[in-house]
Amino acid sequence: MSTQSNPGFVDLGLKLGKDVLFDYIDKFGFGSVTGVDLNGEANGILFDKDKIGDLELATTAFGQGVSVTPIHLTV
Repeated sequence: MSTQSNPGFVDLGLKLGKDVLFDYIDKFGFGSVTGVDLNGEANGILFDKDKIGDLELATTAFGQGVSVTPIHLTV
């Protein structure tokens, strides 16, 4: 993804707000285990929704504040 798209995603994330953005993140299964039976499966890393401000919301919107596993991306 081009870094030139980041400002667009920041704007989108700020317009959605943290509740809606994190609802989508949750619906994609990010932040929780997938249930695939593999050793060492992790839930990934997300900001705590109750503790984020505009900066964390902005970085989450373009993916820098989200850590997922390869399994998350394939399920």
